[in-house]
Amino acid sequence: MNSTAINYEKFTVNGSININSVDVDLANNSMGHFSADEYGESNGNIDVKGVNLISDSHDSATKVLFADSSYADTVTYSGASHAYSTIYKYNVGYNPDDGFFTFVRSSGSMNPSDNFNPSVLTTPVSAQSGAYSTQMQTFNYAFQHADNFMSLPIFERIALKESGRYAMTGSAGIYSPLLTRIENAGYWVKPYVSFENIPLRNGPKVNTIAYGSLIGFDSSIKPVKYGFDRVLTGYIGYNGASQNYSGVDTYQNGGLLGGTVTLYRGNFFNAITLSAGASLGESHTMYGKDNFTMLLAGIGNKLGYNFEFKDGKYIIQPSMLMSYTFVNTFDYTNSAGVHIDSDPLHAIQLTPGVKFIMNTKNGWQPYVGINMVWNILNKNKVTANNVRLPEMSIKPYVQYGLGVQKRIKDKFLAFGQAMVSNGGRNGVSLSFGIRWFIGK
Repeated sequence: MNSTAINYEKFTVNGSININSVDVDLANNSMGHFSADEYGESNGNIDVKGVNLISDSHDSATKVLFADSSYADTVTYSGASHAYSTIYKYNVGYNPDDGFFTFVRSSGSMNPSDNFNPSVLTTPVSAQSGAYSTQMQTFNYAFQHADNFMSLPIFERIALKESGRYAMTGSAGIYSPLLTRIENAGYWVKPYVSFENIPLRNGPKVNTIAYGSLIGFDSSIKPVKYGFDRVLTGYIGYNGASQNYSGVDTYQNGGLLGGTVTLYRGNFFNAITLSAGASLGESHTMYGKDNFTMLLAGIGNKLGYNFEFKDGKYIIQPSMLMSYTFVNTFDYTNSAGVHIDSDPLHAIQLTPGVKFIMNTKNGWQPYVGINMVWNILNKNKVTANNVRLPEMSIKPYVQYGLGVQKRIKDKFLAFGQAMVSNGGRNGVSLSFGIRWFIGK
């Protein structure tokens, strides 16, 4: 039934009339209904099973006449308690006393995203739980050389840097057979996957899966100024993600490249990484399929220090990761004809953490770790047909888990890790990989 009136000379409701859907033009305060020059006595029923909102109201609450007073009490509404326009979500109600439908944009929820059609939230949701989270995974895994190398006691790191010469003798050597090895250049590969739900601040709760792999190359350790040693790393990566929320399914696939400079001096290390990439997104909503493109880049810095006990058998390693992320979603028009305009996302993340590492006699290096993650300045302006959408962000969260690494036959280093997140992100992240050394 369209949004115009159907006029009769005489109108009487004696039976049951079922109306599957009525078009509602909120902008012009009108909807489809019956009218007549003359009304007879009505004892039947008109059941409206749904409404179709073809425009938005200028006000948060709108009353639209459906039934004249002569038959208003014969009308019932059995449809859903809410309906969607292309941008907003409205609570729907009918009053049989006056024949008016009421459409209220305010949902009564403290979460502002509940007032919007989920189809227009794709950009802020994907920027936060997709692209930004992917960049965070890159920062977690781009410091691969420091993660591997600084798990060793200092005497073994000195021995490796000395290219095979014994740096120490005595009982210290009982913890590992590595004292005659060389820390040559090497390649590494690190696949990862995470399964999480992210209750976005001012946004929906998003179920997300992120996956991908980084492939990198580390140079050999070289001495530089002021007593520091340096390792250069280059890496490329594939990343993918899927998000599901409020009936919307979004998928992203992309790639990135980056580089890391790691500096060592005694028990101190500092690593800085730069990366840039792009991602193609596809979102499935109630209106069809939307396609969009995202550009992402960032810089991260991780520093830490090893406190060793019992000749390096036990290591406590506090660290601090700081990062900046840039995400730009290019403007597009979705399948409902709504123009989505997005300013770039600028985000800063602070992650203090600590690892407890053990070096065993047989060369295994298990560890446990815990991090606290704060996201600041991570909101971005997004509009749908010039209507400002809620600014979403990821709440603080804690990460904790365990990992292990082991050198194998002088040529390989295998490693794996499982981390659990609670708070602004809830779930588990799994990663594993291998590094192989080149040269003799």
